[in-house]
Amino acid sequence: MLFRTLIGILLTLTSLWAHAETSVLTIATSEYPPFEYTDNGELKGGDVDTVREAVERMGLEPRFVVLPWARAENRVRRGDTDMLFSLTHSSERERYYHFTAPISLAQDVFFARADAGIRWSELDDLSHLRVGLTASYSYAESFMNWIGEPDRRVVEINQEAPELVGLRMLALQRIDVFICEHSVCNYLLDKHRETYPELETVTSIPGIVGQIRPFRAAFSRQHPDGEALRDRFNQALADIRAEGSD
Repeated sequence: MLFRTLIGILLTLTSLWAHAETSVLTIATSEYPPFEYTDNGELKGGDVDTVREAVERMGLEPRFVVLPWARAENRVRRGDTDMLFSLTHSSERERYYHFTAPISLAQDVFFARADAGIRWSELDDLSHLRVGLTASYSYAESFMNWIGEPDRRVVEINQEAPELVGLRMLALQRIDVFICEHSVCNYLLDKHRETYPELETVTSIPGIVGQIRPFRAAFSRQHPDGEALRDRFNQALADIRAEGSD
């Protein structure tokens, strides 16, 4: 009888340990190829791979939720979801998130119609143009300040897949330039040219807006262990990179 009791206790403890080791971390993201995107129902991308491996090394099970960006941010800010990626740091966002170490790099540039002949060296060179941008995206501070000045002709795009919408608006001459992360919009141009032939007219133009900036993940400040989880994530990320450099 005692033996059976001990076996029962061990089985219960084993179950509890297994449950603890596979605690779920809910993670919100958005369609932002090639960093994160769905392909035949599977979430893929360089940042997805990085986040998944780091979270699994923390002994947690990542559960991804793909949403439009504004909804993803709202869920994490409210604490309904634990973590968010990929995003850049800003002082305003710092109020809502514990930011991780960088997981990748972002480089914002302008796209335009190739036949428009648009060139710029200072943002004021574009003052007379209709400038498209993705709503709720945090761009370089210099650009954010510039678009906030009077008489700027700014078109905020908040539809689903805003980057693709912005590129198509360019092609259809509804805006003159569109600011976008370089690899994201080039990926979209390559993928969608056959579906939307008008995209053949769109290309990036020389010049980086602001500086190359790191993309990060972020834990909700509403999570009681958000800061500790961020620190564990950073350690896992450091371990991954140390092993990759060996």
